[in-house]
Amino acid sequence: MMNDLNIYGRISDLFYKDMLGLADEEEKRELDSLLVTYRLKGLDRENIIARLQEQEVFDGKEAYREFRVLKQLGGRNRRLIWWTSIAASVVVLVVAGWWFGREPEPKGGNVQIMAEAIQPGQSRAVVTLADGQQIVLEQANRKIEESDGTVLHSDSGALVYTANAEKTVAKVMYNKVSIPRGGEYRLELADGTKVWLNAATELRFPVNFTGDMREVYLKGEAYFQVKRDEKHPFIVHTSMGAVEVLGTSFNIRDYEDEREVVTTLETGKVMYVSGNTREKVTLNPGYQVLEKESSPVEVRKVDPLQYTGWREGKYVFEDVALEDIMRTLCRWYDIDVVYANPAVKKFHFTGDLERYESISIFLSFIETGGDVKFKTEGKTIIIDKK
Repeated sequence: MMNDLNIYGRISDLFYKDMLGLADEEEKRELDSLLVTYRLKGLDRENIIARLQEQEVFDGKEAYREFRVLKQLGGRNRRLIWWTSIAASVVVLVVAGWWFGREPEPKGGNVQIMAEAIQPGQSRAVVTLADGQQIVLEQANRKIEESDGTVLHSDSGALVYTANAEKTVAKVMYNKVSIPRGGEYRLELADGTKVWLNAATELRFPVNFTGDMREVYLKGEAYFQVKRDEKHPFIVHTSMGAVEVLGTSFNIRDYEDEREVVTTLETGKVMYVSGNTREKVTLNPGYQVLEKESSPVEVRKVDPLQYTGWREGKYVFEDVALEDIMRTLCRWYDIDVVYANPAVKKFHFTGDLERYESISIFLSFIETGGDVKFKTEGKTIIIDKK
């Protein structure tokens, strides 16, 4: 017997195929039966297709070709959540809107978004050198030299540190890279460790690592690919605890307004040390450790893509509260949100968003599939209940 998520996935699958006119008679009967059983009979195929055609991106055969290819990717397929076609995103959000108990109005379409005012983030950062000098980094090629001879090379949204092996400085010199809201940047430290910095993030680190430990200090969110060095453990300090690794890839989220530190391991092994209780937790791939203020450390098994997808250009939301979704979008699109009806904060949605696409498409899908409506005033989005 199928569980709820499998049923949801099957309905989404069949509905998407039927919407493209590619379902056979047996599949159509199965879909109709499921829609009646789970009280989803009101799904509006015509309205959804009309929305796709308005966006001038709907090609049924091409969409289904992508559908079939991506569905065969095993663990990286997200039950219609990781698919790249906009058509798939519509189906996910519409079905999910009913699935989580908020029947949408068939006509919807009340999203008023000024695309020119709300653009996705882009590569931008500010690096603060050891002497306090601040340099704005963007896409342009730029070369900077620190006083210890370390060369900083900035190009195409990445900042690479190359240490000068012939020149050493007794005192450890620190740099800080700050990412504003609506920004992102990539960083390669002097030891070869690669770091992807998300919006509203700050990383403080030595220009050149010396001593027994490689220690950095994070506020915000970053994905790390640590250069393996068994003699020199890599430690990421957060507001609540520290993550110690030898060589691995993982994501840490530590935003002040969330009041929690979330570490998600993708490959390798890490140890999380609580700053409150000093409890030590070792993580294996596919697991996550979460620490909140005045709460015990929690370990849970997760799909890492929900927490690392942003690095690959996609936000993945699975049964996530609207308040949490919008908090993420506020950082990336540099927008503000006002809730005209606070009750909508707790509505849950499943879907994904291409990081570099307009926010209006995503909000339109949420409005189609949920009991919410959006209105934009400048760069402020007002959210109300339908």
